[in-house]
Amino acid sequence: MSKTRDDLERASIAIGEWLNAIYGDLTIMAAACERELQIARGAKTVLTERNLRAIQPAAAAFLARHEIPTAAGIVVGPDILDNNLGAVEWWQRGDSGSTQRIVFNLSPEDPGFYDFVTFEWFAEVVSTGKPAIQGPYLDYAGMDKYILTAMVPLSLDGVLIGTAGCDTEVRELERIVMPILRTIPGDAALVSKFDQIILGNSGRFHVGNRVVSLPKDANRIGISGPELGLQLVAAPRTLHS
Repeated sequence: MSKTRDDLERASIAIGEWLNAIYGDLTIMAAACERELQIARGAKTVLTERNLRAIQPAAAAFLARHEIPTAAGIVVGPDILDNNLGAVEWWQRGDSGSTQRIVFNLSPEDPGFYDFVTFEWFAEVVSTGKPAIQGPYLDYAGMDKYILTAMVPLSLDGVLIGTAGCDTEVRELERIVMPILRTIPGDAALVSKFDQIILGNSGRFHVGNRVVSLPKDANRIGISGPELGLQLVAAPRTLHS
């Protein structure tokens, strides 16, 4: 086995360990959110949007455990709440370490409607009951920040009602992934299951682009850990502008 392949395997394990920690704690957060929702709902049979505020401590606890993700929370599907629209209860880490609630436009009639049911991180998780990741994509606020969204199933009373997850800015993810990519000889990148580049160690691989073609002597390896379809690719280094 070539040295490059060995380096790829070590890098895959290192990235997989970080992902395992994130998804493990997301699963813990989802369970905590379910408990808080049950308490907030009380004897009622239907959740209200106001009940969702109860998950803030669970989201804050997750963010306190991880320095890199910038926001966390839950997304509840249509026909679950009394408003029949669903809801996004999302909390962002503030400068002081406190959490601030992010408000999304969920009115279908408005131009800025956030149609979350069409996003892969929601649609895939609620259809399969398995974790998912989506990105990089430009954030909802339009601040030209590339985001990765990681999600796990969210249940209530044994019924899947939505997702629980977190957002990570790609520029922050660099602190974890880039040192690992630099251990791989040649041009290397972490890519999504759709071959979209999440991070690369050279000008060959730009964030957000897709891997169009690779030379025959290139290598690929899946990321160990959660089955998210992520891969590492590596090719002999070439000159880049």
